[in-house]
Amino acid sequence: MKVLLTLIIVTIGLLLGTIAHAEKRDNRAFSKLNKTLPNTLAKLYEQYELKGDLLLAVVDKTGMRYTYTLNTLGEDSEKNGLDITTPFLIASHTKAFTGTLAQVLANDGLLELNAPIAKYLSSDLKHTDIDSSNITVKQLLNHTAGFTSVMHTFKSAFLGFKDEEELVNALRTNTLIAPPGVFRYSNTGPILAARAMEKATGKNWKSLMKDKLFTPLGMQHTSSELGNYPTDAILPSIEVGQNKEVIRKGIFKTDSTLHAAGGHISTLEDMAKWLAFNLSKDSTFSPSASFFEPLHNSTVTQKKRYFTYDRTGYSLAWDIAEYHGKPILTRFGGYAGMSFHASFMPEEEVAVIVFFNDQRGYVLPHLAANLAYNLILEPELALVRFNEELQAFDRSFSREQNDALDSSKMVNYSEKWNARLGNYLNTDGWSDITLFNKDNKVWLRHGVLSGPLYTVKEDDSDFVVDLGALRRPIQISATSSGHFELQNGSLIFSQAR
Repeated sequence: MKVLLTLIIVTIGLLLGTIAHAEKRDNRAFSKLNKTLPNTLAKLYEQYELKGDLLLAVVDKTGMRYTYTLNTLGEDSEKNGLDITTPFLIASHTKAFTGTLAQVLANDGLLELNAPIAKYLSSDLKHTDIDSSNITVKQLLNHTAGFTSVMHTFKSAFLGFKDEEELVNALRTNTLIAPPGVFRYSNTGPILAARAMEKATGKNWKSLMKDKLFTPLGMQHTSSELGNYPTDAILPSIEVGQNKEVIRKGIFKTDSTLHAAGGHISTLEDMAKWLAFNLSKDSTFSPSASFFEPLHNSTVTQKKRYFTYDRTGYSLAWDIAEYHGKPILTRFGGYAGMSFHASFMPEEEVAVIVFFNDQRGYVLPHLAANLAYNLILEPELALVRFNEELQAFDRSFSREQNDALDSSKMVNYSEKWNARLGNYLNTDGWSDITLFNKDNKVWLRHGVLSGPLYTVKEDDSDFVVDLGALRRPIQISATSSGHFELQNGSLIFSQAR
């Protein structure tokens, strides 16, 4: 009995010692993070004359452990207006939500991931070369379905659309089809997977997200509806010009273009809950750890290096990768200069979230996230790695600054433009284009996006339009009938008569 008691006491002592050591190491790591990260990022921000809003959080299984914010007003949240409840666009990280929602519905018996998409999407897929009987819902989610559409992508993400029928027609226009089974990243698969969920349940995918995913996880401030946020509360994209001045801000999204492959707004607070759920393999949706198998493990091979991450596969929701030999699951997002980083290291039980919105610094979230990871896990190497990775940031920043628009080349309205203004129509199903006068500048509207024209040449026929979310080359020429023709890239639009 004494021997047993002694063994119990020794075991408890060793356990308590291990916990105390882990806690001590953990506290030291976060102390190092807090001591080094703010000064390092603030120095970089000043050196490159950045203009955007930077938000960063570090998460473990228990939730948010550390936060940092920075903008032109400094690092103090009371002064810079940034905190854990500030909403921002997470763009393509939405795909992680969509894949997880599909697994939730499958676990509840409401969706068959291995079913052919013909079971759910027979009325949506009208292109005769898409073999919907031999492509599964799972393949839509892991980007191996083998087809996409340029028009469908543009209308769902940028230009907007009137109804689902317009998207159905778009899906059979400019369609690219290849043999299924190979990883080819696109928005099409997750958008159609969400459509399959709607057909399977009879409910809108946005409602399913809220009821089946966000509400159970306590993510009360994550949504794909702009009206759920106060006016001007969502952090905008900040476009910086050639002279390093801010020339435009905006979200450049509507509810219709907040889609299932890139259409959610969230906060550090909510994203911390989401990352903690993934780190801890929380039992909210299933008591079995197998629930996370297709979410946290490769379902298809990919081989790609993105920034510092060596991607080896894709699950139903995350890119499977390595960073300096450590497994890391990542799912990033980018739109109109806004850049979002979310990742977690399952073996190290730590996650990082970063958002930034100056278009020149879209690499900054990854650089900052790596700094956080290294300060926590390998502090002696943190600044060495940061300085190495800073070179890639510098190259990227320089390219973006060189490509920045010159605000002095914005096209001024004059009477000679009167004949060119008005609607331009395309016969292949693309949204109309309108040229109009706004504040004595010539603007172009294409679908739900609009922006000013900039001159490219002095011959008054070649321009670039800045639509916020994208730039397009524009050519305007007179026809023999006396009307005008507008060319948007390779697309031809004729002036309405």
